[in-house]
Amino acid sequence: MLIDPLHLIILPMALALAALFFAAWLYDIRSVRRRKKKKETVYRCMDCHCIYTDTHHTPLARCPKCGKQNAAVRQR
Repeated sequence: MLIDPLHLIILPMALALAALFFAAWLYDIRSVRRRKKKKETVYRCMDCHCIYTDTHHTPLARCPKCGKQNAAVRQR
């Protein structure tokens, strides 16, 4: 049984390409799920006007610069 040399090149390349597309698809699905889980709340300090985010869902968060507690401005 003779195998065409073209099939020896195309078949492994096609399988490798399919594996790469599958891996990229899985990575994309995982990154979308990870982004959905991480909801950040935006805060703005009333004293030093620093804008910062926090992933904890609390009504107040401490400013990283001056340490004052501030209310949330927006929730993502």
